[in-house]
Amino acid sequence: MKMIIFGATGKTGRELLLQGLEQGHEVTAFVRNPDKLNMEHPSLHIVQGEATSYDDVNAALAEKHYDAVFSALGAKSPFQRDLRLVEAVRHITRAAAEQQVGKLVHISFVGTREDAGKLGLLYRWVTPLLMRNLLADHRDKEQIVSSGAANWVIVQPPILTSGERTGSYYYETTIRQLPSSKLKMSRANLAQFMLKQAQQSEHDRKAVMVSE
Repeated sequence: MKMIIFGATGKTGRELLLQGLEQGHEVTAFVRNPDKLNMEHPSLHIVQGEATSYDDVNAALAEKHYDAVFSALGAKSPFQRDLRLVEAVRHITRAAAEQQVGKLVHISFVGTREDAGKLGLLYRWVTPLLMRNLLADHRDKEQIVSSGAANWVIVQPPILTSGERTGSYYYETTIRQLPSSKLKMSRANLAQFMLKQAQQSEHDRKAVMVSE
């Protein structure tokens, strides 16, 4: 699989990169500062650019036919809006359609869901109040991705951790009965799940909650 990662220097993006290379994929990392990546691999290609520039994003996607585009850009603060990230996702979504990529896999947040209140008081009352700006950004980005012409999957994890990759997690498109009360997920497990979505069609054009 040929894949490109936006946000490759972030914690989840790096997990996607490492696991993609581990699985034998051809990986492109789109980064603002290549020095932050600080790694080399025969199957790794680094493209320098600004995600807030449509020309940079489109040029990167035009270099080769990608089977998967991963949107893993992370906000610096959960309490402030970051419209530059919304703009970047708009560019990625538009370019993914223009260049006819196989699939766009986008990281969002479970708190955006209309049924998130089923997850308990944290998501029913606390998150909507304290993280309203973050939720607004995520909802805007989800709307952009889901209205794009390219095939897509929106992945909605809870709080992310630096835990190990265990391969043990559950997922569903409609929140029903929770098999776990942890409501957290390691970035390593999230990356594993996202890579699977790029190669499977079960959740195409759907938003899917995933948690440990």
